Amino acid sequence: MLEYVFFNDGFRLQFISRLESLGVSHEDAVDPIEGAAIVRIDEPEDEIWDALDDYYDELSDADQAELEASADDSMSTAGIYIELSDGRKTLAKVRPEVMNRMLGAVSMDEFNEFVEVIVKSVEEPDDSPICKKP
Repeated sequence: MLEYVFFNDGFRLQFISRLESLGVSHEDAVDPIEGAAIVRIDEPEDEIWDALDDYYDELSDADQAELEASADDSMSTAGIYIELSDGRKTLAKVRPEVMNRMLGAVSMDEFNEFVEVIVKSVEEPDDSPICKKP
């Protein structure tokens, strides 16, 4: 299941409207950590998924810009949602400019893979030499 996070309800409603126009069913939820609105969908066909991701990126940029404009600098942050092996979820806060630079260099899939490797390494430490790892 894919999750799309929104801090502004207007952008969430626009996204839901696009989902409905594409015939994609959705489920609404609230993030237990941040209280942000989440729209969940089953993984659609690649063509629809690409279109939705592009549209979400547009809305997310506008959502982030609005959030930053309405908050003072001390509140401006981005977050990385992390699910631990025991099922607990947490949010790692990152400066938006750092997050934007990272996502300008790697895809979201590559970034998520990188974060998952770090989480696994923290939860299951392995201090063997890197040349010995599979």
